[in-house]
Amino acid sequence: LNNIVCRNSDGVYEGVAIGGDRYPGSRFLDHFLKYQDDPGAKILLLLGEVGGCDEYDLIEAKKSGRITKPVIAWCIGTCASCFATEVQFGHAGAQARGDTETAAAKNKAMAEVGFYVPESFDKLPETILEVYTKMVMEGAIVEKPEEVTPAVPLDYTWAKKLGLVRKPANFISSISDDRGEELKYGGMTISDVFSQNLGIGGVLSLLWFRKRLPQACCKFIEMILMVTADHGPAVSGAHNAIVTARAGKDLVSALVSGLLTIGPRFGGALDDAARMFKEAHDSGMSPKSFVESCKKNNKLIMGIGHRIKSLANPDQRVVIIKNFAKKHFGSTPVLDFACGVEQITTSKRANLILNVDGCIAVCFVDMIRSCGAFSPDEVEDLLSFGCLNGLFVLGRSTGFIAHYIDQLRLKQPLYRHPWDDITYIDNLAGQDDSKDVVMLKPKDQGVASDAQGTGSSAGSDGATIGEGGVGGPCSQGVCRVVRDTCTVA
Repeated sequence: LNNIVCRNSDGVYEGVAIGGDRYPGSRFLDHFLKYQDDPGAKILLLLGEVGGCDEYDLIEAKKSGRITKPVIAWCIGTCASCFATEVQFGHAGAQARGDTETAAAKNKAMAEVGFYVPESFDKLPETILEVYTKMVMEGAIVEKPEEVTPAVPLDYTWAKKLGLVRKPANFISSISDDRGEELKYGGMTISDVFSQNLGIGGVLSLLWFRKRLPQACCKFIEMILMVTADHGPAVSGAHNAIVTARAGKDLVSALVSGLLTIGPRFGGALDDAARMFKEAHDSGMSPKSFVESCKKNNKLIMGIGHRIKSLANPDQRVVIIKNFAKKHFGSTPVLDFACGVEQITTSKRANLILNVDGCIAVCFVDMIRSCGAFSPDEVEDLLSFGCLNGLFVLGRSTGFIAHYIDQLRLKQPLYRHPWDDITYIDNLAGQDDSKDVVMLKPKDQGVASDAQGTGSSAGSDGATIGEGGVGGPCSQGVCRVVRDTCTVA
């Protein structure tokens, strides 16, 4: 009804809906008298319905002259005459209880006293327009310019769907999106990831770097994951994973126990090696000056040194990575600098070679600098974010999981470290000499019960024990008492 009025006049001054209850709180007459006395209301509009007698109160007010303003009126429910019996419409009071309460009777009575009553509801807009136009022509209504329509805020749900607004987010993600028809990695649909055969290196480049790197870079990333996948069961991470698996823990617990050993002493030196070699190269320092500077400042060169490998017995992982970088990267200045450092360090000791961690680190720096996908600031950010250590963690997770599965496959029992591989110390050097250090040796080690303290091995770490005191037999083998004055190398 508001829409009809606004389209055929200068708008609604005020409107009231009182409902069709049997016992309403207010009646038509109450409101019509209010608007009759209000100079702002020019035309009175009534939409009544079948049932009740309220319209007749308005008719009497019109007859008595209490209502003088033009009244446009229509009672709905004229279709009730089409039924054989009286019809109860939706409202409690919408039922004629006599001929005078029908919609047709009310419309007829209102028209007779001078109300503007259309022939049907469909004609109501025309009637409003006619009355309004007539009053404008007579000067009873002076049209005013339309006021500026206030801006109505968009419905939030609709605006959000259109992408015009967003609610404050607890998380922000720029690498993947699962809201549409397809999962996306870095803006690429999962279908395209497989149809274009990106591989794990391509997927990692999309998720980690938000860029599709060249194929050679993706292949290099996969090579890093392959060469770092495992390094045998003796290293600290694999050892932890194996012990945890044999303790009956689940896969995730075993994996985490291995990952928690990664740090500056095991697998966590890649980022430091990359920064060290990059900064030395960028400073213009020569390899010889770099080595001498590190020696002077008693500073370890990260990525240099191997327990058993040397230039004569090279680590094939280093050879593979180095050759790939030389062949596929545009330039390898940081790798060349690291090889120059290697020439100096190996002249001092044969095993001070560029190890696999150092080789991966310097080649990674050359890769992200030469591929053309990153600005200098982005290169600095990637190195500071720990991406290289992340690659080691990702690759070595494969090996840790493999060791977990291997232990279950072999049905290995709970692990307990052999006590004969542990040096038990009662007191430390410099403490009271009256306190002894006791090391137990099992029977099957072949140590005589009357051994007189000759030097012997002190476990798998290669420590040796010099001449000491005497020992006597015990229930587990031989107890050897060693004084504080002995040496442990």
